[in-house]
Amino acid sequence: MAENGEQKGDTGVITKLSKAGEDAVTKLMEELGKNERVTDAVARAMSAKDKVDERTRKTISQVGVAGADEIKALRKHLERLEKRLAALEQKPKPTAAKPKTSAAKKPAAKRTASATKASAAKKSGGDAPKS
Repeated sequence: MAENGEQKGDTGVITKLSKAGEDAVTKLMEELGKNERVTDAVARAMSAKDKVDERTRKTISQVGVAGADEIKALRKHLERLEKRLAALEQKPKPTAAKPKTSAAKKPAAKRTASATKASAAKKSGGDAPKS
């Protein structure tokens, strides 16, 4: 039971030290924020970083390497395609139905007149009247 008391005490000490450290950093940042030289230096550093980032992006695109934003877009597109594929794979497959073809089932009544005359001539063995 004494160990639990020590752990609670240790946690209290750590919490107090953490709070004191946060307060010290906050006070330091406030003091630095009031100093004009520091704020100007930070602004210049941020501007320089932006320029470096832009030039890096241009260089990477000239070399033909995809940038982080392009890779992110490609990953999103790939995820959408994977979801669509998974949905298609889960759908029940339709049974293989025989396609209906009209050419296979032509009724005898739809023969042309010339075909009818030719078949009549064959049957009679003679010449069919020509029209």
